[in-house]
Order: sequence, then C-alpha cells, then structure tokens
Amino acid sequence: MSNAFEAKAAQLVAAFEQRLDQDKRELITNANIARGDFVDTGLEPLRFIAHRIVGSARLFNCEHLSLPAKKVEDLVEQGADISLVIDAVNNLIDQIDRTLTDGVPMPDWVKSQDT
Repeated sequence: MSNAFEAKAAQLVAAFEQRLDQDKRELITNANIARGDFVDTGLEPLRFIAHRIVGSARLFNCEHLSLPAKKVEDLVEQGADISLVIDAVNNLIDQIDRTLTDGVPMPDWVKSQDT
C-alpha cells in the first residue's frame, strides 16, 4: 500500500471519529428535546442522525454501531413509544462512546490494498 493511500485512509478514519463525536452530541441534544415539552419537533432529527451513522458505520466496518443506529431509525419510522426510542438512542450513545474510547480500526477496504 502506498504511503499516500495509507495517510489518506488515516485521515478518513479520523474524520469519521470526529463525525461520530458530533453525532453523539446531536443525539444527546435531540433526545433531551424529545423528552421535554418540545415534542412538536418530532423524532425526525434522531432518525436522520441514526441514518447517517448507519451509512458511515457500514463503510468503516463498524457493525457494532450500525446495528443500534438502525434500531433507532426503525423505531422512529415505526412510530414507537418515545421511551423505546430514547432507550435505543442511549444504547447507541454508549456504543459511540466505546468506539471513540477504543478508536476506529482501519477498515477492511484499506487492508485489502495490501494484497
């Protein structure tokens, strides 16, 4: 693998980690809004953030994030009770925290360039 490709891949992983941190903050903010008296805003922002995480987590081989994010997305689309949605959001936030603590490993599509 070329040094340029490896450097670019490392930049993409770092950008993904930064995006996850931002997504976590947005999930917390929007979950607090949904819990409060501002239910009129709906749960769509939570669904949108979860949808964004599903796509990027799959790209970076982070199924441990993709699955709980998809659950949030599905619950909102199904019109589930807000308590179920909030529980799923909290689980996703926990997964994001663990991922940010452990760091995102180089995805398989980077490793496949070695061969």
